[in-house]
Amino acid sequence: MSLDGRPLVVVANRLPVSKSGDAWRPSAGGLVTALRPVVEQVDGHWVGWDGGDPNVPKRVDGFAADLHPVAMTAEEVDDHYYGFSNRTLWPLFHDLLAEPVFDREWWRTYERMNIRFADAAAAVEVDDPVYWVHDYHLLLAPALLRDRKPDATIGFFLHIPFPPPELMGRLPWNDELLDGLLGADAIGFHTEWYRENFVRSVRRSRRDVTVSGDMVHLPDGRSVRTAAHPISIDVDEFSALAVADETEQELAELREQFANRKVMLGVDRLDYTKGIRHRLQAIERLLTDRPELRTSFAFIQIAVPSRDDVEEYRDLREQVEYMVGHIHGRFTEPGHDVPVHYLYRSVPKTRLAAYYRLADVMAITPLKDGMNLVAKEFVTVQDAARDRPDQDAGVLLLSEFTGAALEFVDDAVMCNPFDVQSLAARMAQSLTFDADDRRSRIARMAASVREGDVFAWVNEELESVTMAERARAEVGP
Repeated sequence: MSLDGRPLVVVANRLPVSKSGDAWRPSAGGLVTALRPVVEQVDGHWVGWDGGDPNVPKRVDGFAADLHPVAMTAEEVDDHYYGFSNRTLWPLFHDLLAEPVFDREWWRTYERMNIRFADAAAAVEVDDPVYWVHDYHLLLAPALLRDRKPDATIGFFLHIPFPPPELMGRLPWNDELLDGLLGADAIGFHTEWYRENFVRSVRRSRRDVTVSGDMVHLPDGRSVRTAAHPISIDVDEFSALAVADETEQELAELREQFANRKVMLGVDRLDYTKGIRHRLQAIERLLTDRPELRTSFAFIQIAVPSRDDVEEYRDLREQVEYMVGHIHGRFTEPGHDVPVHYLYRSVPKTRLAAYYRLADVMAITPLKDGMNLVAKEFVTVQDAARDRPDQDAGVLLLSEFTGAALEFVDDAVMCNPFDVQSLAARMAQSLTFDADDRRSRIARMAASVREGDVFAWVNEELESVTMAERARAEVGP
């Protein structure tokens, strides 16, 4: 890690803690897991929304960072989070899979909340910190923080795709958001495609900048480094989960339930970007074309509830549940189980690891996804259990429109989820690979994940920020 003991101030939409009963504990998110070792080594601080609870403690056991809550009213949450962030930016950044809503009141609230986050970050009383701002909720924050701390070291990472300039330019506030990001010293993206989209958008919007390699040079003399650093998972955590006693118990129950059937698994937030409807259409096509599978195949879809307060997500849930019922009505044979098992809930990690080990095929078919960590969790769990005598390797069926596709293109079965007929054919193909081929593919993908785990991602990101700072110091005022 390249902070050399300097304080780290993370600025993110939410604080890294949650309350269960009367007790506070670290949240289970990947960013929290990744940054825990970092903040344990330095003076760590985290600025984020308090979740509506004014009594967030300054410290929580198990996460050694000071917490700096940002308050929002219910109306501000509606306009900033559910409105501009998730009904304007989210669909726009995911290639217009839903129609973005351009609402000027939402925009004004988004501006106001970014100011509030920047003020909270600037108010953290530490010497010579590195600020690390995260994600699409806070695209204006780097420049706002730069206004308050002109000599600060500021990094930004975008956890979702960045759209091409032809789409980004449709946003009435395109210029303001790009200028907001350019307040950072370094901006990180999952893939080179997203980084190039950002640079092309800047070139289109700002005639007064020049670009050389990964550097964007601004007329005020500052330069901003852009980088592609794919986020990853805690490999050791998922490797341990793969062979934990509780996972083995869960797996035994699942194998009894799904005995004598090939199992295909989907694990997603219930979001229109994840391609769940297209996946179910492909399952219907597969069972139509391959009637022998109706009694020897099961598709398990775990759909984690997401953004129930947004109309598009409520509609999606109704559509998915209707499609599941339709497939059951068409293909359930007397005396046999239903072909689709739909779970609208989150599952404990050990149960999830058991599902990963059970799956003959892992179907990850988003229409657009910044990275997709489920793919990395699956290959890691499968590989960690490879020496168990009852463990056979599965196949990863992966959309070409995920960030993970760039890492797994040679070993996953790649698919276009928009082409339902082709997707059904890829599903059928995924059930035919021989055991040695499956094991080799899983091993190569798992090795790639281990080499670039989430801790390597943190180091790459922070090194990029401090490299940009050193370059600025060499140029001078």
